[in-house]
Amino acid sequence: MRLLLIPLIASSLLPGQGTDLLPRIREKMTEVLLRQPNYTCTETVERSRQAVGSRAKIEDTLRLEVALVDGKEMFAWPGSKQFEDHKLEDLVTTGMFGNGNFAIYARILFLSNVAVFQDRGATQLGGLPARRYDFHVSRSTSGHWLRVNERQALVGFHGSFYADPVTLDIRRVEVVAEDIPAELGLTASETSVDYGRRRIGDEAFLLPVESRVMMELPEVVNRNWVRFADCRRFTGESTLSFDDPILAEASAPAESIEEVEIPAGLTLQLQLPNLDLMQAAVGDAIRATLRGDLRNRRQLLAPKGSIAGGRIVRLDRYSTYFALQIQFQDLDWPGGHARLKLNFDQPAFATRLIGRAQDGSIVITRQARPPLSGILMFWRSE
Repeated sequence: MRLLLIPLIASSLLPGQGTDLLPRIREKMTEVLLRQPNYTCTETVERSRQAVGSRAKIEDTLRLEVALVDGKEMFAWPGSKQFEDHKLEDLVTTGMFGNGNFAIYARILFLSNVAVFQDRGATQLGGLPARRYDFHVSRSTSGHWLRVNERQALVGFHGSFYADPVTLDIRRVEVVAEDIPAELGLTASETSVDYGRRRIGDEAFLLPVESRVMMELPEVVNRNWVRFADCRRFTGESTLSFDDPILAEASAPAESIEEVEIPAGLTLQLQLPNLDLMQAAVGDAIRATLRGDLRNRRQLLAPKGSIAGGRIVRLDRYSTYFALQIQFQDLDWPGGHARLKLNFDQPAFATRLIGRAQDGSIVITRQARPPLSGILMFWRSE
């Protein structure tokens, strides 16, 4: 099942209401948001699932790059050569994921007039003084979409934000979807975003630090814990180049590069690097070494020692085994390059600890005692 939240800034306006402190907070936050440079952060998402009557279980962990560019959120895998305007569902094809928790909610509240506010007075947040305001945004102006599989609906939302009474910085935004259509099959959708001052270059900016997302269905509750780190200035115009040491080394440009086509049906023996399945995340870059010359009959296509670059696209942790999928994209060697499209075949040695599932995933039993080190595997080209 696929769950997706898509909040957008609405274009129509409603009159705002507030107290003496609220106009100052909105003025301060408007200044803060408009001064922010285009920036990007590493986003780590721990996804869990809890069935009725059971304990919550961590499904997997995702790692992506997320950027705010001219008020719009953009996503890419870490180490991507370019950061383009990908659709979120093109990157994360299963499970619950959403945008808006990086930057959009704050912009809806403070850079438009669609929210109606109510002062709830002084309170505490994390043991520190805070001022709480409730807000409501109607469905007609929210731009807040919920999607389950192929069904989607526009909904309104309400919630609260908490501000520092001295600095006027917001510290948390809480959002609750309302009037969710029954055909979506959702009973609740809630999001909270915590903010803090983070340095980008020589200045400190108010940025999201972490977020928690919950979507509840009749039989299961899905939760995402999102953390933002390593924030830096976005310097590209329409794309962003990343300095990923793993992929950069694997694809370093040479003066003359021969492009080689690898036909389908060839077997590649690849040695995986040290891989800690308890710490790794979907989106992590993988660099494997070709352990024998790759030939098509007598023709040498790529020499032993060539580097296969790719990333983890699935890593599910079950009670007795791991389900792992790696997508290799490039094979590089001095003076040569080839595009890769591979399917996992089998481990290069007889073992009951590693096998192949019907869907092509690598199945690794918990008895293998990860982290894995130097595992040899056979892969078939498509």
